[in-house]
Amino acid sequence: MSFIEVERHRNEWCGVVLLTAALAGVVPVLAQADAEGNGVAQLGEIRVDERVDEGYVSRNSSTATKTDTPLKETAASISIVTAERMEDQAVKSVPEALRYTAGVISEYRGASNAGDETMVRGFGYVPRYVDGLAVASGTIEPWLLENIAVLKGPASLLYGQSNPGGLIDMSTKVAYGQEINRVGLGTGSRARAEGRFDFARRLGDTALSWRVVGLASRADTQEDGLKTRRLAIAPSLSWAPTDDTSLIVSARYQREPDAGYRNFRERLGTDTTTPYGRIPADFLVGDTDHERSSSTSQSLGYSFEHAFSPNLIFRQKARVSEVESRRDTLVWGSLAADQRTISRTASDSLSETDQALIDNQLETRFGFAGFEHLLLSGFDVQYTRSTNLSWRGRANSIDWVAPVYGNVVLSNYSQSGDSLSRTRQQGVYLQDQLTRGRWHLVAGLRHDWANNETLNRLSGTRADIDSEAFSGRVGVLYTLDSGFAPYASYSTSFEPVTQVPQAGERSFDPTEGEQLEVGLKWSSPDDSLMITTSVYDLRQANVLKSIEGTTPTAYEQVGEIRSRGFEVEAQGKVTRNLSLVGGYSYIDSEISKSNNRAEVGMKNDRIPSHQASLWGKYLFDSGLDVALGARYTGASWARNEAFSVPSYTLLDLALGYDCGRLDPRCAGLRGQVNVSNLTDEYYTASCSGAYACFVGNERVISASLDYQW
Repeated sequence: MSFIEVERHRNEWCGVVLLTAALAGVVPVLAQADAEGNGVAQLGEIRVDERVDEGYVSRNSSTATKTDTPLKETAASISIVTAERMEDQAVKSVPEALRYTAGVISEYRGASNAGDETMVRGFGYVPRYVDGLAVASGTIEPWLLENIAVLKGPASLLYGQSNPGGLIDMSTKVAYGQEINRVGLGTGSRARAEGRFDFARRLGDTALSWRVVGLASRADTQEDGLKTRRLAIAPSLSWAPTDDTSLIVSARYQREPDAGYRNFRERLGTDTTTPYGRIPADFLVGDTDHERSSSTSQSLGYSFEHAFSPNLIFRQKARVSEVESRRDTLVWGSLAADQRTISRTASDSLSETDQALIDNQLETRFGFAGFEHLLLSGFDVQYTRSTNLSWRGRANSIDWVAPVYGNVVLSNYSQSGDSLSRTRQQGVYLQDQLTRGRWHLVAGLRHDWANNETLNRLSGTRADIDSEAFSGRVGVLYTLDSGFAPYASYSTSFEPVTQVPQAGERSFDPTEGEQLEVGLKWSSPDDSLMITTSVYDLRQANVLKSIEGTTPTAYEQVGEIRSRGFEVEAQGKVTRNLSLVGGYSYIDSEISKSNNRAEVGMKNDRIPSHQASLWGKYLFDSGLDVALGARYTGASWARNEAFSVPSYTLLDLALGYDCGRLDPRCAGLRGQVNVSNLTDEYYTASCSGAYACFVGNERVISASLDYQW
């Protein structure tokens, strides 16, 4: 199909998806009504959503299986950050929420805060999902989230094309019949000001309920002269006409007229010193007259479920979204011989991404051959269309010792990119969860068809790449009366290769990931404390490698990346008053195969071999709570092991007080103070090369006051 045809039929295609979704959701309801003989469905009770977590523990998650399965019975490593934990740690982004998650490198960009990029088990950038559906671009405000789940390892069985390291699935706060009244204010360093709310109601005695969650905030960036502003709102409406049927319609709008700063530095002056010392962490290499960063994202979707019987359930999720972003910045070039003058390049961009997704599931329960079976079959479609414009040019240099702003001079400034891309994925999957006594087994298989079509509107070149792949997963877990549950699993993943082959050559095969994992889980009798340990061997094959000496550059799929490691993670309540989150991870990530023998065995850049963290919160009977956290990140390597980046340890502190303990008239009022990087340590978060390093976050202080009634 040509791009002209793609453009002409894009809106038609999206309309078909939505119409199909609507019909598939309505037909079961009409069938139920007709079966009752009166054409009108009986109103049912709006059920309390069992996804809501308690404290730092989430007992169930559908991320790994797309069914409501207890974590202690899931043969996979899953880490979940609850809303209460995010609030206790006063996180302002998804990467901040994952600071204490084993195996996750969440802030390798340090203070470069624009974007929710993370690495898991040595692979980046892991894809993000919201309520089980993919998110192509844009940041997500954590105040809108009920929890964040990290599924570690290949996950293509249920999600299609995916990174070998895993994925992040964020569950949003939606209506489910509850009543919520909450408002909050926040302030802090960097001139932070924030207001937030969360309201929910049931509409009288009807089957409808609603919820609206929102936030408005502003703060200065770590770099002098720039700021961030954010407005986020997420309304939802729930309808439960019967006990067997539910529909949740949800929307999200997030506007960031100032979306933050994203840049990098070189090693000199960051990891090492100059004759003038280290370059300050708050130094801005750009200029307020040129820096522009904005983003607007909006989405509308629904989740429908109908139980034809307790053993036959149909589910459907769908969403359409749009993200527009602009970024104009002056990029760091290099320090001159005087070690104080920095060359700069103007790099400006404008992009828009439209996405439509739908996932249909049929869940069946039955007994066969002595096992209880939970069979899940599904069909999903993802469609993404992106346009990207870019401009580049040279800019005048700046002296970091005595910077002068407001005098940007550009030269050779011209358009460098104008591209249009369309990607589509269609997949069918089948998963069987088998239970017999203490044994819990899972096995599944999926087949995907993916298409990526691109048009370079500057050169006029087109590329149309089709790929398809099988993926799957098998796992087994055995539960013991002591609370222990050993497990083992094998899973695979794939990602299409979008590099255009040379004329006459066929398209490249998808890169493939596979993981073998063995682990042990333990949960307390009341499931208030959970511990997971795991050992894994994770490999990505068919990695593209350039052939030296070819013009134009030719490629071959001979590369392999291997990541082996060990993780242990604990979260929950140790006593009635003490809650903790702790973890340790060891990652051995290296290039295991390449057409360049010199790089075989080399460590992959930005991946620390060791990470450890511990966060503990103690609640006193007086209403005071104190939390202290420590995060250790070990040394990591720059590309081709050119040099190593030193390890660092950061401390975090939180103090909270329930004012209702002091005076019953203040019931529901809570104050909290947080300090991250308590000692204000200067550190290098990571480097991928001598001219691509990221300085870490300085100390940040925040204070909040929330009222619930």
